Amino acid sequence: RAISDYLTSETGVTIIFESAIVPKWKDSRISFKNVYITRRPKIDANKSDESGRVVHAAALGYDVSNHPANHTIDDEEVDTDKHQYADEDIKWSMFDLNVDSIDVTLSLWRWLDGKGLVKDAVVKGVRGVLDRRSVQWSPDLDPASFRHVAQPGDFELDSLALEDVLITVYQPAGFRPYTFSIFRADVGILRKQWLFYDFMKAEGIVGQFDNCLFSLHRPQSIGRTNEQDAKDSGWSTMSRFRIDGVNIDHLQAMTTEEGPISWITSGKLDAVLDIKFPRDADDDALNVFIDALANTAVAVVTDRIPGQRELAKPPLSVPQKQREDEQQGQDKVMIDIDLRFRDLKAAVPIWTNELSYSSNALIRPIVAFMNANRTLIPVRCRLSKDLEHFDGAWTMWETGLMDDIALKVYDAFAYHVTQANFNHRVKTVSLWSLQMTASAVLAALRNVVDPVSVQVRDLYQDSAAVLDVGTVGALVVPVPT
Repeated sequence: RAISDYLTSETGVTIIFESAIVPKWKDSRISFKNVYITRRPKIDANKSDESGRVVHAAALGYDVSNHPANHTIDDEEVDTDKHQYADEDIKWSMFDLNVDSIDVTLSLWRWLDGKGLVKDAVVKGVRGVLDRRSVQWSPDLDPASFRHVAQPGDFELDSLALEDVLITVYQPAGFRPYTFSIFRADVGILRKQWLFYDFMKAEGIVGQFDNCLFSLHRPQSIGRTNEQDAKDSGWSTMSRFRIDGVNIDHLQAMTTEEGPISWITSGKLDAVLDIKFPRDADDDALNVFIDALANTAVAVVTDRIPGQRELAKPPLSVPQKQREDEQQGQDKVMIDIDLRFRDLKAAVPIWTNELSYSSNALIRPIVAFMNANRTLIPVRCRLSKDLEHFDGAWTMWETGLMDDIALKVYDAFAYHVTQANFNHRVKTVSLWSLQMTASAVLAALRNVVDPVSVQVRDLYQDSAAVLDVGTVGALVVPVPT
Protein backbone atom coordinates (compact mmCIF):
# COMPACT_ATOMS: atom_id res chain seq x y z
CA ARG A 1 0.00 0.00 0.00
CA ALA A 2 2.95 2.33 0.63
CA ILE A 3 4.30 1.67 -2.88
CA SER A 4 0.82 2.34 -4.27
CA ASP A 5 0.58 5.64 -2.44
CA TYR A 6 4.07 6.63 -3.61
CA LEU A 7 3.26 5.89 -7.28
CA THR A 8 -0.04 7.74 -6.97
CA SER A 9 1.61 10.84 -5.55
CA GLU A 10 4.44 10.80 -8.12
CA THR A 11 2.32 10.24 -11.23
CA GLY A 12 -0.93 11.94 -10.28
CA VAL A 13 -2.79 8.78 -11.28
CA THR A 14 -4.36 6.43 -8.76
CA ILE A 15 -2.48 3.10 -8.91
CA ILE A 16 -3.61 0.13 -6.84
CA PHE A 17 -2.23 -3.39 -7.09
CA GLU A 18 -3.45 -6.51 -5.37
CA SER A 19 -2.21 -6.41 -1.79
CA ALA A 20 -2.59 -10.15 -1.28
CA ILE A 21 0.41 -10.79 -3.52
CA VAL A 22 3.57 -9.00 -2.46
CA PRO A 23 5.81 -8.09 -5.42
CA LYS A 24 8.83 -10.35 -5.54
CA TRP A 25 12.27 -9.88 -7.03
CA LYS A 26 12.87 -12.26 -9.93
CA ASP A 27 15.79 -11.80 -12.29
CA SER A 28 16.26 -8.25 -10.99
CA ARG A 29 12.65 -7.45 -11.82
CA ILE A 30 9.51 -6.63 -9.86
CA SER A 31 6.20 -8.10 -10.94
CA PHE A 32 2.94 -6.35 -10.06
CA LYS A 33 -0.22 -8.44 -10.38
CA ASN A 34 -3.81 -7.29 -10.86
CA VAL A 35 -3.04 -3.60 -11.15
CA TYR A 36 -5.85 -1.06 -11.18
CA ILE A 37 -5.06 2.37 -12.68
CA THR A 38 -7.56 5.21 -12.73
CA ARG A 39 -7.67 8.94 -13.34
CA ARG A 40 -10.91 10.47 -12.14
CA PRO A 41 -11.94 13.69 -10.40
CA LYS A 42 -11.42 13.70 -6.67
CA ILE A 43 -14.40 13.19 -4.44
CA ASP A 44 -15.41 16.24 -2.42
CA ALA A 45 -14.94 15.43 1.24
CA ASN A 46 -17.56 17.98 2.27
CA LYS A 47 -20.22 16.19 0.24
CA SER A 48 -19.22 12.66 1.16
CA ASP A 49 -21.14 10.25 3.37
CA GLU A 50 -21.59 10.51 7.11
CA SER A 51 -18.37 8.69 7.92
CA GLY A 52 -16.34 11.32 6.03
CA ARG A 53 -14.18 8.61 4.44
CA VAL A 54 -12.94 9.33 0.92
CA VAL A 55 -12.37 6.26 -1.22
CA HIS A 56 -10.96 5.80 -4.70
CA ALA A 57 -13.35 6.76 -7.52
CA ALA A 58 -14.78 3.70 -9.21
CA ALA A 59 -14.64 3.32 -12.94
CA LEU A 60 -17.80 3.68 -14.96
CA GLY A 61 -19.07 0.21 -15.66
CA TYR A 62 -16.53 -1.42 -13.37
CA ASP A 63 -17.15 -2.81 -9.91
CA VAL A 64 -14.04 -2.42 -7.78
CA SER A 65 -15.82 -2.57 -4.45
CA ASN A 66 -14.24 -5.95 -3.70
CA HIS A 67 -10.72 -4.74 -4.45
CA PRO A 68 -8.48 -5.56 -1.47
CA ALA A 69 -7.03 -2.06 -1.35
CA ASN A 70 -10.50 -0.56 -1.02
CA HIS A 71 -11.99 -3.15 1.34
CA THR A 72 -12.50 -2.19 4.99
CA ILE A 73 -14.82 -3.23 7.77
CA ASP A 74 -17.15 -0.27 7.18
CA ASP A 75 -17.71 -1.01 3.48
CA GLU A 76 -21.08 -2.62 4.05
CA GLU A 77 -22.34 0.43 5.93
CA VAL A 78 -21.24 2.98 3.31
CA ASP A 79 -23.43 3.95 0.39
CA THR A 80 -21.11 4.81 -2.51
CA ASP A 81 -23.92 6.48 -4.43
CA LYS A 82 -23.72 9.42 -2.03
CA HIS A 83 -20.23 10.30 -3.23
CA GLN A 84 -20.13 13.41 -5.38
CA TYR A 85 -17.34 14.94 -7.35
CA ALA A 86 -15.70 18.10 -6.11
CA ASP A 87 -16.59 21.43 -7.68
CA GLU A 88 -13.58 21.55 -9.97
CA ASP A 89 -12.84 21.58 -13.65
CA ILE A 90 -13.28 18.03 -14.96
CA LYS A 91 -12.98 18.84 -18.67
CA TRP A 92 -10.14 16.39 -19.29
CA SER A 93 -9.69 12.78 -20.26
CA MET A 94 -10.46 10.11 -17.68
CA PHE A 95 -9.52 6.46 -17.80
CA ASP A 96 -9.86 3.27 -15.79
CA LEU A 97 -7.55 0.35 -16.55
CA ASN A 98 -7.23 -3.17 -15.17
CA VAL A 99 -3.86 -4.77 -15.89
CA ASP A 100 -3.04 -8.43 -15.32
CA SER A 101 0.69 -7.94 -14.81
CA ILE A 102 3.37 -5.28 -15.07
CA ASP A 103 6.99 -6.40 -14.94
CA VAL A 104 9.48 -3.59 -14.41
CA THR A 105 13.20 -3.28 -13.88
CA LEU A 106 14.31 -0.54 -11.53
CA SER A 107 17.58 1.35 -11.74
CA LEU A 108 18.81 3.66 -9.02
CA TRP A 109 21.46 5.21 -11.23
CA ARG A 110 18.86 6.21 -13.83
CA TRP A 111 16.78 7.78 -11.08
CA LEU A 112 19.77 9.80 -9.88
CA ASP A 113 20.46 10.80 -13.49
CA GLY A 114 16.93 12.23 -13.80
CA LYS A 115 15.58 9.59 -16.19
CA GLY A 116 13.12 7.94 -13.83
CA LEU A 117 13.33 4.87 -11.66
CA VAL A 118 12.02 2.37 -14.24
CA LYS A 119 14.47 1.05 -16.83
CA ASP A 120 12.15 -1.17 -18.89
CA ALA A 121 8.62 -2.54 -18.57
CA VAL A 122 6.44 -5.35 -19.92
CA VAL A 123 2.68 -4.85 -19.68
CA LYS A 124 0.32 -7.76 -20.32
CA GLY A 125 -3.45 -8.00 -20.28
CA VAL A 126 -5.01 -4.52 -20.23
CA ARG A 127 -8.76 -3.86 -20.19
CA GLY A 128 -10.31 -0.50 -19.53
CA VAL A 129 -12.23 2.58 -20.58
CA LEU A 130 -11.00 5.94 -21.89
CA ASP A 131 -13.68 8.54 -21.22
CA ARG A 132 -13.30 11.85 -23.07
CA ARG A 133 -16.96 12.85 -23.16
CA SER A 134 -16.41 15.81 -20.84
CA VAL A 135 -13.57 17.25 -22.97
CA GLN A 136 -14.35 20.57 -24.62
CA TRP A 137 -12.18 22.58 -26.94
CA SER A 138 -12.36 25.34 -29.50
CA PRO A 139 -11.12 25.21 -33.12
CA ASP A 140 -9.02 28.29 -32.37
CA LEU A 141 -6.78 26.43 -29.93
CA ASP A 142 -3.09 26.29 -30.72
CA PRO A 143 -1.80 22.69 -30.53
CA ALA A 144 1.71 23.91 -29.73
CA SER A 145 0.53 25.43 -26.44
CA PHE A 146 -0.54 21.99 -25.18
CA ARG A 147 2.82 20.31 -25.60
CA HIS A 148 4.53 18.91 -22.54
CA VAL A 149 7.26 20.97 -20.95
CA ALA A 150 10.33 18.95 -20.00
CA GLN A 151 10.89 18.53 -16.28
CA PRO A 152 13.57 16.74 -14.27
CA GLY A 153 12.55 13.17 -13.55
CA ASP A 154 10.57 12.53 -16.76
CA PHE A 155 10.79 8.83 -17.50
CA GLU A 156 12.98 7.44 -20.28
CA LEU A 157 12.46 3.72 -20.76
CA ASP A 158 14.98 1.64 -22.62
CA SER A 159 12.23 -0.68 -23.83
CA LEU A 160 8.48 -1.15 -23.50
CA ALA A 161 6.49 -4.23 -24.52
CA LEU A 162 2.69 -4.40 -24.65
CA GLU A 163 0.52 -7.49 -25.05
CA ASP A 164 -3.22 -7.98 -25.17
CA VAL A 165 -4.42 -4.39 -24.75
CA LEU A 166 -8.10 -3.56 -25.32
CA ILE A 167 -9.60 -0.17 -24.46
CA THR A 168 -13.09 1.20 -25.10
CA VAL A 169 -12.99 4.86 -26.13
CA TYR A 170 -15.77 7.39 -25.54
CA GLN A 171 -15.27 10.58 -27.54
CA PRO A 172 -16.98 13.95 -26.96
CA ALA A 173 -19.78 15.53 -29.02
CA GLY A 174 -21.85 12.35 -28.99
CA PHE A 175 -19.36 10.35 -31.05
CA ARG A 176 -20.09 6.63 -31.10
CA PRO A 177 -17.96 4.47 -28.76
CA TYR A 178 -15.35 2.24 -30.37
CA THR A 179 -12.57 -0.10 -29.31
CA PHE A 180 -8.82 0.27 -29.64
CA SER A 181 -6.63 -2.78 -29.20
CA ILE A 182 -2.95 -3.66 -29.45
CA PHE A 183 -2.14 -7.30 -30.01
CA ARG A 184 1.58 -6.85 -29.52
CA ALA A 185 3.91 -3.88 -29.48
CA ASP A 186 7.68 -3.55 -29.16
CA VAL A 187 8.19 0.16 -28.69
CA GLY A 188 11.88 0.25 -27.84
CA ILE A 189 13.02 3.54 -26.35
CA LEU A 190 10.13 5.52 -24.89
CA ARG A 191 10.64 9.02 -23.52
CA LYS A 192 7.99 11.13 -21.88
CA GLN A 193 9.12 14.25 -23.70
CA TRP A 194 9.02 12.48 -27.11
CA LEU A 195 6.09 10.14 -26.49
CA PHE A 196 4.36 10.31 -29.89
CA TYR A 197 7.67 10.43 -31.79
CA ASP A 198 8.97 7.28 -30.06
CA PHE A 199 5.70 5.44 -30.73
CA MET A 200 6.02 6.25 -34.44
CA LYS A 201 9.60 5.01 -34.32
CA ALA A 202 8.65 1.73 -32.62
CA GLU A 203 10.06 -1.61 -33.71
CA GLY A 204 6.61 -2.98 -34.49
CA ILE A 205 2.99 -2.53 -33.43
CA VAL A 206 0.04 -4.64 -34.54
CA GLY A 207 -3.49 -3.90 -33.42
CA GLN A 208 -7.03 -2.97 -34.28
CA PHE A 209 -8.71 0.44 -34.36
CA ASP A 210 -12.52 0.44 -34.54
CA ASN A 211 -12.46 -3.06 -36.07
CA CYS A 212 -9.85 -1.96 -38.64
CA LEU A 213 -6.48 -3.66 -38.62
CA PHE A 214 -3.40 -1.45 -38.44
CA SER A 215 0.30 -2.10 -38.28
CA LEU A 216 3.48 -0.15 -37.74
CA HIS A 217 6.57 -1.89 -39.09
CA ARG A 218 9.78 -1.42 -41.04
CA PRO A 219 9.21 -1.67 -44.82
CA GLN A 220 11.20 -4.26 -46.72
CA SER A 221 13.03 -4.12 -50.04
CA ILE A 222 13.94 -7.03 -52.26
CA GLY A 223 17.59 -8.05 -52.01
CA ARG A 224 18.51 -5.69 -49.17
CA THR A 225 17.79 -5.73 -45.47
CA ASN A 226 16.56 -2.83 -43.40
CA GLU A 227 19.99 -2.35 -41.84
CA GLN A 228 21.65 -2.03 -45.23
CA ASP A 229 19.02 0.46 -46.39
CA ALA A 230 19.60 2.55 -43.28
CA LYS A 231 23.36 2.63 -43.85
CA ASP A 232 23.04 3.82 -47.46
CA SER A 233 20.61 6.63 -46.76
CA GLY A 234 20.60 9.89 -44.87
CA TRP A 235 17.86 8.67 -42.53
CA SER A 236 18.25 6.71 -39.34
CA THR A 237 15.18 4.49 -39.73
CA MET A 238 12.00 4.28 -41.74
CA SER A 239 8.61 3.13 -40.46
CA ARG A 240 5.46 2.28 -42.37
CA PHE A 241 2.05 2.80 -40.82
CA ARG A 242 -0.87 1.11 -42.54
CA ILE A 243 -4.59 0.96 -41.73
CA ASP A 244 -7.37 -0.41 -43.92
CA GLY A 245 -11.06 0.42 -44.04
CA VAL A 246 -11.21 3.07 -41.33
CA ASN A 247 -14.41 5.09 -41.26
CA ILE A 248 -14.17 8.64 -42.50
CA ASP A 249 -15.87 10.07 -39.40
CA HIS A 250 -12.68 9.57 -37.39
CA LEU A 251 -10.80 11.91 -39.73
CA GLN A 252 -13.62 14.44 -39.61
CA ALA A 253 -13.43 14.52 -35.82
CA MET A 254 -9.68 15.18 -35.93
CA THR A 255 -9.61 17.93 -38.59
CA THR A 256 -11.06 21.41 -38.98
CA GLU A 257 -14.21 22.29 -40.93
CA GLU A 258 -12.45 23.99 -43.84
CA GLY A 259 -11.09 21.03 -45.80
CA PRO A 260 -12.57 18.46 -48.21
CA ILE A 261 -12.53 15.78 -45.49
CA SER A 262 -15.24 17.67 -43.60
CA TRP A 263 -17.39 17.76 -46.76
CA ILE A 264 -17.51 13.94 -46.94
CA THR A 265 -20.64 12.48 -45.38
CA SER A 266 -19.70 8.80 -45.58
CA GLY A 267 -16.90 6.60 -46.85
CA LYS A 268 -13.87 4.47 -46.01
CA LEU A 269 -10.16 5.15 -46.09
CA ASP A 270 -7.07 3.00 -46.68
CA ALA A 271 -3.91 4.81 -45.61
CA VAL A 272 -0.21 4.03 -45.88
CA LEU A 273 2.34 6.43 -44.39
CA ASP A 274 6.07 5.97 -44.93
CA ILE A 275 7.84 7.92 -42.20
CA LYS A 276 11.55 8.73 -42.49
CA PHE A 277 13.27 9.74 -39.28
CA PRO A 278 16.43 11.86 -39.21
CA ARG A 279 19.59 10.70 -37.55
CA ASP A 280 20.09 11.61 -33.93
CA ALA A 281 22.30 14.53 -33.11
CA ASP A 282 24.47 12.40 -30.83
CA ASP A 283 25.52 9.97 -33.57
CA ASP A 284 29.19 9.17 -33.48
CA ALA A 285 31.76 10.20 -36.05
CA LEU A 286 31.60 6.81 -37.73
CA ASN A 287 27.99 7.35 -38.79
CA VAL A 288 28.88 10.79 -40.10
CA PHE A 289 31.72 9.28 -42.13
CA ILE A 290 29.41 6.59 -43.49
CA ASP A 291 26.89 9.26 -44.51
CA ALA A 292 29.59 11.17 -46.36
CA LEU A 293 30.65 8.04 -48.24
CA ALA A 294 27.04 7.22 -49.06
CA ASN A 295 26.45 10.71 -50.47
CA THR A 296 29.58 10.70 -52.62
CA ALA A 297 29.42 7.12 -53.81
CA VAL A 298 26.93 5.76 -56.30
CA ALA A 299 23.99 4.63 -54.24
CA VAL A 300 22.25 1.37 -54.99
CA VAL A 301 18.70 2.28 -55.87
CA THR A 302 16.23 -0.30 -54.62
CA ASP A 303 12.50 0.14 -54.54
CA ARG A 304 10.77 -0.95 -51.42
CA ILE A 305 7.75 -3.19 -51.59
CA PRO A 306 4.74 -0.90 -52.09
CA GLY A 307 2.29 -0.62 -49.27
CA GLN A 308 -0.75 -0.89 -51.53
CA ARG A 309 -1.62 -2.33 -54.92
CA GLU A 310 -0.63 -0.50 -58.06
CA LEU A 311 -3.20 1.72 -59.74
CA ALA A 312 -4.33 1.72 -63.35
CA LYS A 313 -4.24 5.53 -63.37
CA PRO A 314 -1.90 7.87 -61.50
CA PRO A 315 -3.21 9.17 -58.17
CA LEU A 316 -4.10 12.76 -57.44
CA SER A 317 -1.04 14.71 -56.42
CA VAL A 318 0.48 18.17 -56.48
CA PRO A 319 3.80 18.61 -58.33
CA GLN A 320 6.59 18.87 -55.80
CA LYS A 321 9.25 21.49 -56.09
CA GLN A 322 12.81 20.36 -56.50
CA ARG A 323 13.91 21.90 -53.21
CA GLU A 324 11.08 20.11 -51.39
CA ASP A 325 12.08 16.75 -52.87
CA GLU A 326 15.64 17.20 -51.72
CA GLN A 327 14.75 18.64 -48.33
CA GLN A 328 16.13 16.42 -45.63
CA GLY A 329 18.39 16.77 -42.66
CA GLN A 330 18.72 16.27 -38.95
CA ASP A 331 15.72 18.45 -38.15
CA LYS A 332 13.17 17.11 -40.65
CA VAL A 333 10.74 14.19 -40.61
CA MET A 334 9.61 13.23 -44.10
CA ILE A 335 6.25 11.47 -44.54
CA ASP A 336 5.11 9.97 -47.85
CA ILE A 337 1.32 9.63 -47.70
CA ASP A 338 -0.76 7.28 -49.86
CA LEU A 339 -4.51 7.59 -49.26
CA ARG A 340 -7.27 5.60 -50.98
CA PHE A 341 -10.80 6.96 -50.45
CA ARG A 342 -13.52 4.41 -51.16
CA ASP A 343 -17.32 4.62 -51.46
CA LEU A 344 -17.44 8.34 -50.86
CA LYS A 345 -20.46 10.58 -50.56
CA ALA A 346 -19.91 14.32 -50.27
CA ALA A 347 -22.21 17.31 -49.82
CA VAL A 348 -21.76 21.08 -49.88
CA PRO A 349 -22.01 22.44 -46.32
CA ILE A 350 -24.96 24.71 -45.56
CA TRP A 351 -22.91 27.42 -43.89
CA THR A 352 -19.80 28.44 -45.85
CA ASN A 353 -19.06 31.77 -44.18
CA GLU A 354 -15.97 30.39 -42.45
CA LEU A 355 -14.46 29.16 -45.71
CA SER A 356 -11.93 31.22 -47.64
CA TYR A 357 -12.60 32.71 -51.07
CA SER A 358 -10.65 29.98 -52.86
CA SER A 359 -12.44 27.25 -50.91
CA ASN A 360 -15.83 28.75 -51.79
CA ALA A 361 -14.88 28.83 -55.45
CA LEU A 362 -13.68 25.21 -55.54
CA ILE A 363 -16.04 23.53 -53.09
CA ARG A 364 -18.73 22.66 -55.64
CA PRO A 365 -16.34 21.26 -58.29
CA ILE A 366 -14.53 19.20 -55.63
CA VAL A 367 -17.80 17.82 -54.21
CA ALA A 368 -19.00 17.02 -57.73
CA PHE A 369 -15.73 15.24 -58.47
CA MET A 370 -16.02 13.16 -55.27
CA ASN A 371 -19.57 12.07 -56.07
CA ALA A 372 -18.67 11.29 -59.70
CA ASN A 373 -15.65 9.16 -58.70
CA ARG A 374 -16.99 7.71 -55.48
CA THR A 375 -15.69 4.18 -56.05
CA LEU A 376 -12.00 4.99 -55.60
CA ILE A 377 -10.12 8.27 -55.26
CA PRO A 378 -6.37 7.84 -54.65
CA VAL A 379 -4.32 10.73 -53.27
CA ARG A 380 -0.56 10.80 -52.85
CA CYS A 381 1.43 13.59 -51.24
CA ARG A 382 4.57 14.30 -49.27
CA LEU A 383 4.79 16.11 -45.96
CA SER A 384 7.84 17.60 -44.28
CA LYS A 385 7.64 18.26 -40.55
CA ASP A 386 10.19 19.96 -38.33
CA LEU A 387 11.55 17.82 -35.53
CA GLU A 388 10.76 20.50 -32.98
CA HIS A 389 7.03 19.95 -33.56
CA PHE A 390 7.36 16.53 -31.90
CA ASP A 391 9.13 17.90 -28.84
CA GLY A 392 6.62 17.56 -26.01
CA ALA A 393 3.84 16.15 -28.22
CA TRP A 394 1.93 13.18 -26.80
CA THR A 395 -0.74 12.88 -29.52
CA MET A 396 -1.11 13.53 -33.24
CA TRP A 397 -3.19 16.64 -32.59
CA GLU A 398 -0.39 18.36 -30.69
CA THR A 399 1.98 17.90 -33.62
CA GLY A 400 -0.51 19.37 -36.12
CA LEU A 401 -0.07 16.42 -38.47
CA MET A 402 -3.78 15.89 -39.11
CA ASP A 403 -4.38 19.46 -40.25
CA ASP A 404 -1.29 19.32 -42.48
CA ILE A 405 -2.52 16.10 -44.10
CA ALA A 406 -5.97 17.61 -44.65
CA LEU A 407 -4.34 20.65 -46.29
CA LYS A 408 -2.30 18.41 -48.59
CA VAL A 409 -5.44 16.49 -49.55
CA TYR A 410 -7.22 19.76 -50.33
CA ASP A 411 -4.28 20.90 -52.48
CA ALA A 412 -4.40 17.63 -54.42
CA PHE A 413 -8.15 17.90 -55.02
CA ALA A 414 -7.96 21.59 -55.92
CA TYR A 415 -5.07 21.05 -58.34
CA HIS A 416 -6.83 18.16 -60.05
CA VAL A 417 -10.15 20.00 -60.37
CA THR A 418 -8.43 23.15 -61.63
CA GLN A 419 -6.46 21.20 -64.21
CA ALA A 420 -9.59 19.31 -65.28
CA ASN A 421 -11.54 22.57 -65.73
CA PHE A 422 -8.63 24.11 -67.61
CA ASN A 423 -8.39 21.10 -69.91
CA HIS A 424 -12.14 21.21 -70.46
CA ARG A 425 -11.91 24.87 -71.50
CA VAL A 426 -8.96 24.11 -73.78
CA LYS A 427 -10.90 21.28 -75.42
CA THR A 428 -13.95 23.50 -75.90
CA VAL A 429 -11.94 26.32 -77.46
CA SER A 430 -9.99 23.88 -79.61
CA LEU A 431 -13.20 22.27 -80.87
CA TRP A 432 -14.70 25.67 -81.70
CA SER A 433 -11.53 26.71 -83.54
CA LEU A 434 -11.55 23.43 -85.44
CA GLN A 435 -15.17 23.92 -86.49
CA MET A 436 -14.53 27.46 -87.72
CA THR A 437 -11.43 26.38 -89.62
CA ALA A 438 -13.26 23.44 -91.18
CA SER A 439 -16.15 25.65 -92.34
CA ALA A 440 -13.71 28.13 -93.90
CA VAL A 441 -11.81 25.36 -95.66
CA LEU A 442 -15.04 23.84 -97.02
CA ALA A 443 -16.19 27.22 -98.30
CA ALA A 444 -12.85 27.74 -100.07
CA LEU A 445 -13.01 24.26 -101.63
CA ARG A 446 -16.57 24.88 -102.78
CA ASN A 447 -15.48 28.07 -104.54
CA VAL A 448 -12.55 26.34 -106.23
CA VAL A 449 -14.36 23.18 -107.31
CA ASP A 450 -17.58 24.74 -108.65
CA PRO A 451 -16.94 28.35 -109.79
CA VAL A 452 -19.87 28.34 -112.31
CA SER A 453 -22.36 27.80 -109.55
CA VAL A 454 -20.76 30.67 -107.70
CA GLN A 455 -21.15 32.98 -110.74
CA VAL A 456 -24.75 31.90 -111.29
CA ARG A 457 -25.47 32.49 -107.65
CA ASP A 458 -23.91 35.97 -107.88
CA LEU A 459 -25.98 36.78 -111.05
CA TYR A 460 -29.08 35.51 -109.34
CA GLN A 461 -28.41 37.68 -106.32
CA ASP A 462 -27.76 40.76 -108.59
CA SER A 463 -30.93 40.19 -110.63
CA ALA A 464 -32.95 39.76 -107.50
CA ALA A 465 -31.57 43.03 -106.21
CA VAL A 466 -32.49 44.85 -109.49
CA LEU A 467 -36.03 43.47 -109.43
CA ASP A 468 -36.40 44.63 -105.87
CA VAL A 469 -35.25 48.14 -106.80
CA GLY A 470 -37.68 48.29 -109.77
CA THR A 471 -40.59 47.21 -107.69
CA VAL A 472 -39.84 49.82 -105.12
CA GLY A 473 -39.56 52.51 -107.87
CA ALA A 474 -42.88 51.52 -109.38
CA LEU A 475 -44.53 51.89 -106.07
CA VAL A 476 -42.98 55.29 -105.46
CA VAL A 477 -43.61 56.96 -108.97
CA PRO A 478 -47.26 58.25 -109.24
CA VAL A 479 -49.44 56.99 -112.13
CA PRO A 480 -50.53 59.82 -114.57
CA THR A 481 -54.25 60.45 -115.02
